[in-house]
Amino acid sequence: MNYTKTLREFCIQNQGRLFDVQYEQNHRFSLIPYKTLLKILNRLEDEQIVSSIAKGVYIVNSDQQIDIDNSIKDYYVDHFSGMMVGKAMYNYYDIGDQDDDTIQIYTNKIVSKSKSINKYHLIKFSTYFYDEVVSLVTTLELIEKVGFIIDIDYIRYHEEKVSGVKSYSDEIFKEIATHHKYKYSTIATLDEMLHRFSIENNAIRIYKENYINEL
Repeated sequence: MNYTKTLREFCIQNQGRLFDVQYEQNHRFSLIPYKTLLKILNRLEDEQIVSSIAKGVYIVNSDQQIDIDNSIKDYYVDHFSGMMVGKAMYNYYDIGDQDDDTIQIYTNKIVSKSKSINKYHLIKFSTYFYDEVVSLVTTLELIEKVGFIIDIDYIRYHEEKVSGVKSYSDEIFKEIATHHKYKYSTIATLDEMLHRFSIENNAIRIYKENYINEL
């Protein structure tokens, strides 16, 4: 295999898209050694085929104008890859009114625990973010972070929190709890809400199975 030719062709076919070196090496280009992949990308950057936007992250150049924010969202959030949390999530649901100086993203498309690209702070969360997962994670985030939400609209807050509770299943919760640790108090509150809506669950047991030594 001609590594340089293969990577150059891939980039030409994916103009305007991001290329996270660690993720791509693990998932698409495992035959190319990591250091070799970096050298090739440096060569492609000299050819102006790609541009570095952060350590280990490139944007594939295009004849069309590129919106970096859209490219980051497309790569790390869309296609079941992640979700925005924190201030961006509160603003999206009209729960709070806060400045988006830093946008937090849970994503399954990074290998390290976290990384930053411009104003985006990416946090590893190795699950597929289909609708039910996003809904329940939203509820867990709202329960755990309620004290940090500025100018909170409690009506919208409770609407979104309850929406996630009603999408609960043990299978979805186990998938979440296995890959991301929430506080025990958060899970106890979730359990209280589930019982209030007469939703059978094993949330406490599932949590204890994952974090029994940390309670």
